[in-house]
This record gives sequence, structure tokens and C-alpha cells, in this order.
Amino acid sequence: MKFHHIRTALVGGIAVLLSGNAAPSGKLCPAASAVLPQLACVESANGVVLAGDTARAQRLLELAESGVVRFKEYFGRQALRYAVAEGPDALVPPESVSALRKAGFPVVLPWISPKVYRQQVEQSIRRGLTARMAGRPQEEIDAAVLKAVEQQTNPERFARTELATVSHELGHYWFWQGYWPKSTLSEDKHYGGPSPDWLDEMSAVLMEAPVSFNDRVKQFGQRYATYRVDPQKADENTRLTVDLVNFLSETHPAHEQTKLLSQQVGGEPKNGSFKAMVFSGEEARKIIEGGARFYLQSAVASQYLIDRTGNRQIFGRIAEAFARGETMAQWLANKEPKGKLPRDLKALQADWMAWLATRFPAEAATKPAA
Repeated sequence: MKFHHIRTALVGGIAVLLSGNAAPSGKLCPAASAVLPQLACVESANGVVLAGDTARAQRLLELAESGVVRFKEYFGRQALRYAVAEGPDALVPPESVSALRKAGFPVVLPWISPKVYRQQVEQSIRRGLTARMAGRPQEEIDAAVLKAVEQQTNPERFARTELATVSHELGHYWFWQGYWPKSTLSEDKHYGGPSPDWLDEMSAVLMEAPVSFNDRVKQFGQRYATYRVDPQKADENTRLTVDLVNFLSETHPAHEQTKLLSQQVGGEPKNGSFKAMVFSGEEARKIIEGGARFYLQSAVASQYLIDRTGNRQIFGRIAEAFARGETMAQWLANKEPKGKLPRDLKALQADWMAWLATRFPAEAATKPAA
């Protein structure tokens, strides 16, 4: 299951970077509710959530706030003031997103309600099963769709999905609009924003709840274990998993597949608009095949950078270098302190491989049976 936002022309005004002084509690909801008065609003000192009822809004606020803490932890600056807006029956319209920005919320995340989520999961599953079960009775197809939908949208599974995705998606916007406040998004050049794709994705993965982040690390370790058994026999995707230099230069592997699928099922977003789409079943598998590696690499490479530099906020330093036009190679070579991190890409790859061998040690040899 893959929850993907197609981010297109989402900067409606000027993004203003907040200092550490957030607005007092109780001051933000009036401005947001003036835009979407039909929705319940809850707030923190950092932003607001608008949703169909207060309990739902409060849940989303907790997820967003966990991301605020992690953004400060890893980037060393306050996250931009945000508004998460969830319409119960449909995505909030683009004009409301623009109005929220003008009302003082540089980061606006249109969110998908449980009801809409279920509808889109059903649409995705129905597309796949209808093709696979062509010629079968409609009643049989409907029953298969219903069973799959129930499995994919049960409350526990939905909660796990949101635990990762709310702060993840906010992380993309905080990073992009925080370091490139006057930029506009070009999907033809980048999957996310003006940054190289790896740091854009890493900025989002770092925002995820620890349980989600740690699961990515575990999956990376499993792939690395396969690689180290016999590197020559490893498939291409497994070899790419340990290729740090490639990771630092490639376009997000899921970009083209996601773009193609979105065009096939819903068409391109019009200029100034946005979409949120849920891909499930075979559609999700196609995206996962291309993109899963990138997420796993983002998690483990972030640990490598922290370990070698001794700086949990090194990502802010790298982002500042990219914002002023440096490449990764140029940043490695500049005079900024970087702890034990090598100063060129070739040495970086060698050091990364040595670090992986320590980070994911081979299991002890199996003892002979008694």
C-alpha cells in the first residue's frame, strides 16, 4: 500500500521562515477557521489541524507535532508554521489551500480522511482485480474487492500508515519551503523539490515515527545481509542498495512509475492544483519495486552521516550548502567541519562499506547440532 501526494505548484505565496518564537496558543485557529469554517480546528504553538471532528483533528495534530520535534532535532531550525486540512468527504479545494497560506500558514498539507482513503483503496483494488479476473462473474469480482478492501483499510492498519505518512509528508514541505522559500515545484526535474532527491526524501524519512524508521533500517539490514553473502550473485536492486554514490546522484526511483500511474488513472494535475491518490495491490507493487530501496537507503544513510560527523543536525548544514548552489562533492570538500566523514565521493563509498560491515555484523556461525 502506498500513499502518495503529487505535489504540483503548491507555493501560493511567499514562504516565511519562522524563528523559534511561535504564536501563543489560541491565536491560530481563528485565522484557519475563517477559511474552512465547516471543519473542527485544534492547534499548537506551531500549527493547526482542521478536520471533520475534534477527535480526528487532535489525532492528526499529535502526529504533526511529533514531526515538528524531529525537524528541530535533525535540521536545527524551527519548522514552518503548518496547517493540515482534511475534508471528511473530499480533499479540500485548491482555493482553500491558497487562502490558508495567505492566512499565515506557509506549509499547508491537504490530508485524506479515512472515508476518502477507503474509497481510493477500493478504486485501486477494483482496477487491478477487474483486469486480473476478466470474464469472471461480477458478483465474484465484487466479493474479492470487498475482502481485499477490508484487509487493507482496517483501523489498525490505517493508524500505522498515518503514523508514518503525516509527519513524512510535512517533512517534505518543511524542508523544501524552509530552504527554498521562493521556489516552485517542477516534477519533471525533481520528485520532491529543488534539493537533490536523496536529501528531500531523507528529510521526510527522518520525520517518521521511530517504529516506522526502525522498520526501514531493519529491511535495509536484510538486503545488506543478502549482498554480503555473495556480492557477485546479488541482483541489481540489492547492489544498488549499498551504492551510496549512486544514491547521492540519482532521481527518485519511484518518480517515473508514480507519474505514469497517476496519468493512467487520473490524468495530470492542472496547474495550481493538487491530488492525493492511494495505490494498492499491483499498482503499489510497481511503485514499491522502484522506490522502496530509496526509503531504506534514506534511513540508513542518515545514520551513517550522523555517526561519521558526530552531528545530529548535519542535514541542515548540507541543505544550506545545496541552497547556496553546492553539489555533494563540493560540500564534502569545503572547509566546514565534518568529523570523520571522508572528503570525496570515492573515499565516501569505501568508508560507507566499512561502516555497513560494522553496523550490520554477520550473524555468528551456527553451532553444530548436539
